[in-house]
Amino acid sequence: MQKTLIKTLIILGVVLIISACAGGASPVPTTANLPPTRTVETVPSNTQVIIPTDTSPAPTSTENPHTTSLLPTSAQPTGYPAAPTSVPEGVLPTAEPLGSLVAFAWNNLGMHCYQSDYSQFLILPPNNVYWAQVVARNEDPRIVTNGLTANYNLPQETKPAAHTNFWDYAADFGWNLQPGIGLNGKGIAGTLDASTDHFISEGVPVVDVNDNGTWDPYPFFVVQVLDSAGKTLATTVNVAPASTEMSCYLCHVANDIQGVFANILNAHDTLSKTSLASQALGGKSVLCNSCHADPAMGVMANNNSQTTLSGAMHSFHADKLVGTQLPENSCQACHPGPQSECLRDIMASVGITCTDCHGGMTEVGDPSRTPWVTLPTCSSCHTEAFTKSTTTQIDNPNQKLTASADALYRNSKAHGGGGVFCAACHGSPHAIYPTITARDNEQSICLQGHARPIVECEVCHMEKPEEAFWHFGGDD
Repeated sequence: MQKTLIKTLIILGVVLIISACAGGASPVPTTANLPPTRTVETVPSNTQVIIPTDTSPAPTSTENPHTTSLLPTSAQPTGYPAAPTSVPEGVLPTAEPLGSLVAFAWNNLGMHCYQSDYSQFLILPPNNVYWAQVVARNEDPRIVTNGLTANYNLPQETKPAAHTNFWDYAADFGWNLQPGIGLNGKGIAGTLDASTDHFISEGVPVVDVNDNGTWDPYPFFVVQVLDSAGKTLATTVNVAPASTEMSCYLCHVANDIQGVFANILNAHDTLSKTSLASQALGGKSVLCNSCHADPAMGVMANNNSQTTLSGAMHSFHADKLVGTQLPENSCQACHPGPQSECLRDIMASVGITCTDCHGGMTEVGDPSRTPWVTLPTCSSCHTEAFTKSTTTQIDNPNQKLTASADALYRNSKAHGGGGVFCAACHGSPHAIYPTITARDNEQSICLQGHARPIVECEVCHMEKPEEAFWHFGGDD
């Protein structure tokens, strides 16, 4: 290991010297822009790795002006360490008694994936989304936004550009961004935008590495609600999940992550008669949604393609996810991941898995499906009357599940006349309380003392109401 590290440092030093001497050349990414040095687990000896059928040589890193700097050996794609689960000491604000306002915050997906390298192509950038609602506590609580400011920050993560090379290649994809600034102009700390009944911050560039270099797919974000005079009236915390644990290397074999991605482009060229590998080799990284529609990135129409990015990836790989090298939940081979655990909520803890809600690869890859829009809703399993479920048992059901039974969970509202987002009380999608990871439960514990959906009326009401509780509100 010591010899490998010395060799890596020598290579990086030579590259930097060459770069400094080449006056007009594009800047070469430094180790500060590359995925972090991690203590990683090697693939277990009993794990079988499929050798890809496309054995054509991948472009060598040293020939590509975008990839002259190789990843550190310790960051090669051989696995990820166990994700930290405990709540870090001395990082989060001290929990205080509830005051005149209470704030709820959540993430829109429960896990955001992004890439550990952008020198070859881009599927998804660092692009997290925070939501928050603020409730004025009294006998008749109400949702408030007027006269309030909601700020956010990540206590352990202040320098995302130090842990990804995304900003070195952002211009290749058409984005003129300052390092550390996301697609919508948001930084790693800032202000959530006020909407009618909630606050939202889209495009926060969260990465999966803390400032100290620790791999951490569950970093905390803190939301502070201030009045017009700048006085803090409410504070809450939640997880801003992000992970690069897309295990493409299980099938696309190479010595480093850049080689893995080059292998993918070669395979695409072979199958689709494209020339993406040579484009990347020539110094122009490939933007996948320039051909394939990708509603996750706001691209709704195909261009020179017959299928969406999600449709192409799921339908093509539907018959290839076989073999003992896969994680128990095969979806985690691509969707982060065995260590990141995208699905880690109460449903996962009782045996419900991704395909129970989303269907299998063939269903997800159906060309008639609109990715990120055609998704399961709460009522896919729970009836509108919330009296039973085809897969889970609901205790003490109340009136209606949501103001719109067809709405996605992340957009669904209930209670309080249909104004409170379900996620405010139940947690982020895929991380619904109580989760199997301690961090996701922190907000619930801080607000009511235990890791369950927000069930204690006094969190919003000054006194416990005498009337029956309704999810939807009203008795029609």
